[in-house]
Amino acid sequence: MKYIKIAAATAAIALAATACGGGDDDGDAGSGKDPAQLKVWMMGDGTPEQTKFLDGVETEFKQKHPGTDVQIKYVPWPQVATTFQKAAAGGEGPDVTEIGNTDVQSHVEQGSLADISDLISGWADAKTLNKAALQNDQSGGKTYAMPWYGGVRGVWYRTDWFQDAGIQQPKTWADLSAAAKKLQDAKKIPGIGAPSDQTNALLSFIWGNGGEVATKDGGTWAGKLDQPQAVEAVNFYTGLVTKEKVAPQKYIGKNELEGPQRDFALGKLGMYIDGSWALKEMKKISAKDADKWAVFPIPAKTGGNAPVMAGGSDVAVWKDTKAKSAAFDYMTVLNNAKNAKAWADYSGFSSMRGDVKFSDPKLEIFTEIAGSTKFPPITAGWAEFEQAKKVLPNTVKAIMQGKAADGELKKANEQANTLLNP
Repeated sequence: MKYIKIAAATAAIALAATACGGGDDDGDAGSGKDPAQLKVWMMGDGTPEQTKFLDGVETEFKQKHPGTDVQIKYVPWPQVATTFQKAAAGGEGPDVTEIGNTDVQSHVEQGSLADISDLISGWADAKTLNKAALQNDQSGGKTYAMPWYGGVRGVWYRTDWFQDAGIQQPKTWADLSAAAKKLQDAKKIPGIGAPSDQTNALLSFIWGNGGEVATKDGGTWAGKLDQPQAVEAVNFYTGLVTKEKVAPQKYIGKNELEGPQRDFALGKLGMYIDGSWALKEMKKISAKDADKWAVFPIPAKTGGNAPVMAGGSDVAVWKDTKAKSAAFDYMTVLNNAKNAKAWADYSGFSSMRGDVKFSDPKLEIFTEIAGSTKFPPITAGWAEFEQAKKVLPNTVKAIMQGKAADGELKKANEQANTLLNP
């Protein structure tokens, strides 16, 4: 297997607006010949462990395609936009590519991805895929990508601290706030982290109150951030800082990695919201109390698990490929039960297969949490709304800094009406 890392560019730029020039040529389909080479793009810098994993995937893939050499290119996340732009403009593109799940619709709109509807319908394991994640990969009744892994969030806490303070697992918002207050009083540390730049967590509170960012009406996305359910949810989340004062102000303008994760690992924070992958990272900071760390689902307002957004990656066949069938075969090997489990255990991300669980008992809860996966508006405009304009993080930050929630959410809703309908 060949491995390539692309050179870093000076800046990431928007994906090209023009669609790929290639057609839906199946290339290898029905020819009985293996393609000489299969180009696979993986996002990130790559690690020795990932390389070892992908070597195993290639070995298994070659049982069916012995004549095909798999070439892996690692694309650093900051260079993803630039790299895809060049491919969309007719340069050297992949056969198979990892793609951020919130970017799928943008690529579908640009015509960058091959329609794999027939192939995925003929794959027996497709029935195990998370239905919400698969829906995110569909448009116009066709499927353009396969869910691979996702990063669902839960609430990390200390079992010994909960026991000391007589706290039961919070099942409602009121329970969560009360638990944070008890921890704060008992341990003299902030009870919970509520950073302003944590959209995934905020969405769970909005959805857990029956609210939405936007809903589709007659083909147009209509913002719902000014509706009572969303307003109440945002007020609860920001109120952990401004009203209940159980979350510190120092996380305003930051995300969960810029303070809360480290503080929790060091025993300086009672609870914080993060994903399964955080376990490995927190152990690097301090593993002293790792045996006491545990997770519970983000609660809905009146009880039950709040829906969670699964930020993560899917895999897709690039439209210009001349080896569509082999490309899809590679995806099915990458995401079969054995390899999906190995990847989950290595990466710490939840598999988007319902039959795959983590080996570490501490992380088993994330499989349950992933069962409540939900996605934000499935539109090419989501990346602009949330990533480029940072509408929700900026809104939460403004409210935490003293702006009126009603006014800020009204402005955010107006942006939703515009940006979600590109």
